[in-house]
Amino acid sequence: MKIESIEITNTGYINCRSCYYTTCDVFSGLLTYHFVSGLNIRTGDIDSEIWGISYLLSMYQYDRNKKNQKCLASPLTVTVNNHIVDLERFWPCSCYMDEIYPLFASKRTVEHQVLKGIKKNGFKETPEEIREMFHIDKNRFMRPLSGVGNEKFRCMAAIGYVNRKEVFCFPWLSRRRFDGFHKHMEDLFDILCSLEKILIVPLGY
Repeated sequence: MKIESIEITNTGYINCRSCYYTTCDVFSGLLTYHFVSGLNIRTGDIDSEIWGISYLLSMYQYDRNKKNQKCLASPLTVTVNNHIVDLERFWPCSCYMDEIYPLFASKRTVEHQVLKGIKKNGFKETPEEIREMFHIDKNRFMRPLSGVGNEKFRCMAAIGYVNRKEVFCFPWLSRRRFDGFHKHMEDLFDILCSLEKILIVPLGY
């Protein structure tokens, strides 16, 4: 499914987590979030609803049955390309850009994970061409995701890309932490936008 636009509204509480932070976020139901192809940055505090939306669209599917997960209004739906669909149909198209996301659980090298995605999804590119596409260092491409340092977002995006992800949902990042990845992030945003992906990026002030 080629996703060009997303709209979503919800009410309730949701526990969001990443390798950096954990918070309980609250959906007021007063706002409808609109996202289109390209870069969608939303700025606010860690619990100002923006992380919750990104999390709901990507990672919530793996947490919804946990005892500590909060309550959201049902049914869980999203408007995609002006059509209302269940989130269950949407989730395979989204990717949570954090190491806790199951797609990134493998301890194999980034190259191995990219090759696996290429074979599974019928891509014509080679792993080397994907590495060059995402400007990943050759040495880091040969390491597991836990060993790629500040290129981890590039590597996760490459793995997501060969697994046919259309919507890249980032965890909330403080401005200071985001600035630590700054040049890598700017370049990655340009790459994903050139591939006509949707990027949802919640940032601190």
